[in-house]
Amino acid sequence: MTEQVGFNGLTPKEWTKLSKSVWSAREVSSAREWYHLKHGATFSVALAERAIKMYTKKGDLVLDPFLGVGTTLVAARNLGRKGIGMEIYEHFVNLAKEVLSQQKLTEGFEQKVILGDCRDLLKWIEPNSVQLTFTSPPYANFILRSLEDRKKAHKSSWLVSLNKSVVRQYGEDPRDFGNLPYDKFIEAVKDIMKKLFVVTKPGGYNVWVVKDCRDPQNGKPFIDFHSDVAHAGEEAGFLYHDLIIWDQNEQRSLVLLGYPSVFYVNINHTFLVVLRKPLMNNARDKA
Repeated sequence: MTEQVGFNGLTPKEWTKLSKSVWSAREVSSAREWYHLKHGATFSVALAERAIKMYTKKGDLVLDPFLGVGTTLVAARNLGRKGIGMEIYEHFVNLAKEVLSQQKLTEGFEQKVILGDCRDLLKWIEPNSVQLTFTSPPYANFILRSLEDRKKAHKSSWLVSLNKSVVRQYGEDPRDFGNLPYDKFIEAVKDIMKKLFVVTKPGGYNVWVVKDCRDPQNGKPFIDFHSDVAHAGEEAGFLYHDLIIWDQNEQRSLVLLGYPSVFYVNINHTFLVVLRKPLMNNARDKA
């Protein structure tokens, strides 16, 4: 008798195992490959693979509108999914194509890399075709703060020593979301969310890997970045479906912040904001 599986091909046991709301660093970490060192900030293949297993089945289409060096597409190919990635920097596009050309080919599961601005994604992607968007948007101020943080405080962290972690700014293209001030950045995110809503299948998912941050020098001791992303998704029509915590305490050393006058906690976690496009015709999920 064939064991029952869900929409993603998972058995009940596999489904339950992946249903944690907090992911440890060791669960979703994988060794940094040579191509990760060429980029300012990358997530691991293991992190992308976990989300792809949860929200797609074999043959589904996965999109990353901020592709970078192609990690999402590597994960999609590893799991037998089709992938499309968009990137504005030609050197990253060339690198992603090189990386994918070195991966073991999976017949029928094309990985397409597009040199272009994700603001134009409707030119390349059909409506209602994407089962999962999995991405991490660039944000320059956060990258610059991370640069200083790594230089001053995290030289000996587990992430740096064992995972060859590196942070650098992406580039100076004015179209780069990472070169926008925060208010304009959020407006750009809202615009992209509307377009992602168009290309996402009914019932499909849209997952953004984001980290809250601080800007006390400009009167903002805490920036609730993940909530701003979630609200942008809701404005576009997505449901705020889930929130996953990626616990990075094992990866990052604790830093003395604000001493001796103002106490701050270390932000040693990242969020996966999970959005979902409603089903059509007021259909309801069984669960």
